[in-house]
Amino acid sequence: MRPQFTLRRPPRAATAGAAVALVVLTASACGSGGGAVSAAGQGTGFKVVLPWYADPEGGGFFAAQSEGLYKNRGLDVTLQSGGPQVSATQLVAAGRAQVGFTDAAGLVQAREQGIPVVAIGALYQDNPVGVMVHADTGITSFAGMRDKTWVVQTGQLGPEWVRKTTGIGFRTQTYQGSIATFLKDDGLVQQGWPTNEAYQAQRAGVKVNFVPFSASGFNPYNDVFFTSESYLKSHRKELTDFLAASMRGWKDYMGDVAVAKKANTAILKANGQQTSQSVWYAWDKQRAYVVADEGKQRLGAMTEQRWATFVDQMRRLGRLKSTPDTKDLYDASLLPKVPAPASLPAAPSGSY
Repeated sequence: MRPQFTLRRPPRAATAGAAVALVVLTASACGSGGGAVSAAGQGTGFKVVLPWYADPEGGGFFAAQSEGLYKNRGLDVTLQSGGPQVSATQLVAAGRAQVGFTDAAGLVQAREQGIPVVAIGALYQDNPVGVMVHADTGITSFAGMRDKTWVVQTGQLGPEWVRKTTGIGFRTQTYQGSIATFLKDDGLVQQGWPTNEAYQAQRAGVKVNFVPFSASGFNPYNDVFFTSESYLKSHRKELTDFLAASMRGWKDYMGDVAVAKKANTAILKANGQQTSQSVWYAWDKQRAYVVADEGKQRLGAMTEQRWATFVDQMRRLGRLKSTPDTKDLYDASLLPKVPAPASLPAAPSGSY
């Protein structure tokens, strides 16, 4: 079960009905359906529970799969769909998967509950979760959202931090996964992701201004990949190989359109609820959040300062029962030094 105050988005209308059938991906061909994607051939079995259903949020892993980077390191990697009904924490803690994804809050809460999971990398260096407003309102900052109604996920920490640190007041409504009301009401402030809700608004012909919660100084890592303490202790080589292949896959996925085309084709075959346009939009818009800050020099980077800052923010929000030792939360020693791409190419013409 996801933590109540998780930073994950609510179910996407475009993917909430995705199936969980097995899909087999080879270097030359892909099956269709949804759920798990496994490399063909022999190797050490290694299951990864993706952050969400198959989509560009897991694109670098699909790229590593399609490029044969896992196979080259002797890993037979299965990419299993995540989603609102999948608990990566439970699967990893039980040894039924080797790596899962959560946000920084989810990992801290798991540790508080005595679940021995450890972060080994963080995809989004700048947390992409935020809010959007109709562009024609002229609002470009949280100050302009004072006294508005914010449609946000229950327990969302970002709005709590904005309210506490800026002093602005606002009403809240629970986000149920649809932005239909927001599209019709330019007085609302809508929680979302720049890769999902912003795309839905664009498709509906509504221009928006998007402001991430990180603009308020609240910037916990998101899409934190984690493993269990026991697996980290006994399988450091497998995790090192997985991270080396994955970070190279992410670099290629973001910086090489040819690699992205192949990976996006695999994503579309693994999740028929996506469209080519939505996939390319997300591919384009998410990259700035991956390569921000320390991500420029090392994809997936984590620092003690960032973890300590977030723990302090959770404490100030009254969300901690006890203060964890940040050194117990993460281990960045296995991350390869794979830098961000030298440049981020434009999406193919007409792709979205």
